[in-house]
Amino acid sequence: MIRLSALPVLLFYTVTASAHHAATGRYEPDAFGEIEGVIADVFWRNPHVRLLIAVEAEGGQEDVWEVDFGSVNTVQRLGVPRDSVTVGERVSVYGRLGRDGLKAMFAGSIVLPNGEEVLLQAGERQRYGLTDEALEDAKNEAAELRSDIFRVWLPLQRPRTGHVDFGYPLTAAGRAAQAQWDPEQDPALQCIPPGMPTAMDNPYPVEFREEGDAIVMLLEEWDGLRTILMNGTGEPAQPRMGRSVGRWEDGTLVVRTTDIAWRYVDDLGTPQSEDVVIDERFTLSEDGTELHWTGRITDPVNFTEPVVQEIVWTWVPGHEIKPFDCALPE
Repeated sequence: MIRLSALPVLLFYTVTASAHHAATGRYEPDAFGEIEGVIADVFWRNPHVRLLIAVEAEGGQEDVWEVDFGSVNTVQRLGVPRDSVTVGERVSVYGRLGRDGLKAMFAGSIVLPNGEEVLLQAGERQRYGLTDEALEDAKNEAAELRSDIFRVWLPLQRPRTGHVDFGYPLTAAGRAAQAQWDPEQDPALQCIPPGMPTAMDNPYPVEFREEGDAIVMLLEEWDGLRTILMNGTGEPAQPRMGRSVGRWEDGTLVVRTTDIAWRYVDDLGTPQSEDVVIDERFTLSEDGTELHWTGRITDPVNFTEPVVQEIVWTWVPGHEIKPFDCALPE
């Protein structure tokens, strides 16, 4: 059974803002619906949990729908355990529909056999419990950490570069390269971790550590690792992240990243060339609870002018980086 709706509920206003890995390219931006059927298979791994659901079609036939939703890390934080879905159970799922008639859905909620509706997606505030009270408590505990970025940070605000309505100032060469993008060939669907700057636009925690003459940035998504060389010597741990050289400037971490072995700006196939340069600034808020990042992307091959991205992370004690461990369905 399939039910369609023209307008999304408030839930999906939030969900689509944080959809990641081809979700914006594979699914319709404003077509939502509900399917009901029997779970035929469960894939409980990153980058997305995936269900195969057998749905009754016209003439008594069955269509098998591929239903993706949040990563294992996301649903764990929302309190959804692995045993909440079982092969053979009848469920209904609400979400964004696949493009061009594709029998696929990016789900936001599921109704279980007992009638319970379970949230599968949520914005960063709900996912990490960023209530006003929690943020106020963090301000009190951050008093002794105001000049220290070496903590775990939670995403609060992210750029909208992973969305079809973001307008890049593309050159003719950039437009031609983007036109060749096929969402089904998104490297994320093959568990190929992204590089800079794609890796920065993610809805998961990050952590900074000081290790000798370098600052190491851990990104939960894809088990990412960036090396920021503070004395200008050494090699990056992951070439796709580029060669990042940093310095302190009035309390702000200033970084220039070059030699990036990654050819995309985002997860929609926006191209970047080997000549791309990213100038970054990491600045702590006055009360020490927020870390502001700006990245200025200069690529004369694909952009007619620099592109500026901005991210704000917040600090709330008690959070950690979880393993990502991406895997492909068999």
